[in-house]
Amino acid sequence: MMGSGGIAVELKSKSRASGARSLLVLVVLLAGGCGAAATPAAQSGANSGAPGGGSAASVAGQPVVAPSSTSSSAPTHTVTPKATRSARPAPKKAAAVVIAVAQTSTAATAQAGAAAARIVYVDVGQGDAEIVKSGSWTGLIDGGPSGAAYAVESALGRLGVKRLDAVVATHMHADHIGGLISVVYDLRPRRAYVAGPVKSTLAAAFTRAGTVVQQVRRGASLRFGALPAKVLSPAGISGDPNSDSVVILLQAGGKRFLFTGDVTGPNEAAVGVELARGPPLAVLKVAHHGSAYSTTAAFLAQARPRFAVIEVGHNSYGHPSAATVARLRAAGARVYDTLKNGTITLSVSASGTLAWGFSRSSAPVTSGVGSGSGGSASGGASSGGGSASAGAAVAGGASSGGNPMVYITATGECYHRSGCRYLSKSRSAIKLKDAKAGGYRPCGVCDPPQ
Repeated sequence: MMGSGGIAVELKSKSRASGARSLLVLVVLLAGGCGAAATPAAQSGANSGAPGGGSAASVAGQPVVAPSSTSSSAPTHTVTPKATRSARPAPKKAAAVVIAVAQTSTAATAQAGAAAARIVYVDVGQGDAEIVKSGSWTGLIDGGPSGAAYAVESALGRLGVKRLDAVVATHMHADHIGGLISVVYDLRPRRAYVAGPVKSTLAAAFTRAGTVVQQVRRGASLRFGALPAKVLSPAGISGDPNSDSVVILLQAGGKRFLFTGDVTGPNEAAVGVELARGPPLAVLKVAHHGSAYSTTAAFLAQARPRFAVIEVGHNSYGHPSAATVARLRAAGARVYDTLKNGTITLSVSASGTLAWGFSRSSAPVTSGVGSGSGGSASGGASSGGGSASAGAAVAGGASSGGNPMVYITATGECYHRSGCRYLSKSRSAIKLKDAKAGGYRPCGVCDPPQ
């Protein structure tokens, strides 16, 4: 039968001869594949390759990977390991609901050959962590918030990974690198891709692990094992960590997969322009946990994702925004998130068949949090979301021009309007520019100035 967005869906039920176990199989085939039958998904194979980049120039003592049509290795800054890695926890077994497996027998799977890639969207709560595996090569994009290292290392352990080939730190916010620091100490990545200054605690972890650190910019060509990858953003460093997120476009099995960090505003718009030149995205990792201020309608019209994954946990920011989920569904995407679906595992066959697995529910997400009316629904270049109240005064009705007063708390990561229900008694007044310079992001509920 046909699902929404031109997705062919076939239900099969297969029982073992002994009657001891049964397996429900749902085959999902992206439209546009010439109507061919899905091929069996299989385990990752033996293809491997070292990550690389184009020509390099020095920025702040670290090499910058410049746009290049080749994938030669760039000059890099190598640091010397000073200690052995600490013990890491044994991986936990996770129950999974499996989707899009065309065959269930071991023999049929073996005949299918190696998968082009395995992508795992790790449930780390309110944060991001994605594993990319290509043959024997394994990379990690972000590492979730502080305390997420166990979940990330457990997911890597289930894949048999003992050392990482590369990590991407999309930007220096705690919900993306808080858990990455421990992972770096434990799994000693050979290479790290970053854009802009590296937080001192993460830089120390790279030094201890002997990791080669490369600065990357828009247009840089990388290799994720056997898979080509391209940096779509940033072109330069603006000082806004979210906007300056490293955005990676990965190709596997003839399909395109986008990893966005928390990109927003003009950089998200520039990524959309680039995506419009190629075929639709197979899977979009939704920026900024489904915030109303990213993933605009204009961007989605250019990206044309068939599936979307939101990395999100319980939070006070209004993530994922109802408006963002509505825009994704209106664009034809089937939406999953780690809060509802748990850790999400995606196997990509050489022919482009997608095999989905979920540690919790396999049901797609159909709604978000709140009314979502404060977000940008159509613009592609505004980081403020187009709210009529953006730039207005926050406290006492008195305007401060382009730098109004906003409020932060002792433990939070967002800035707020006065009166926001998520402000605690520890709130402190701060100028908007100072809040943004300090890495605070706008609350997704009270819609403060941008």
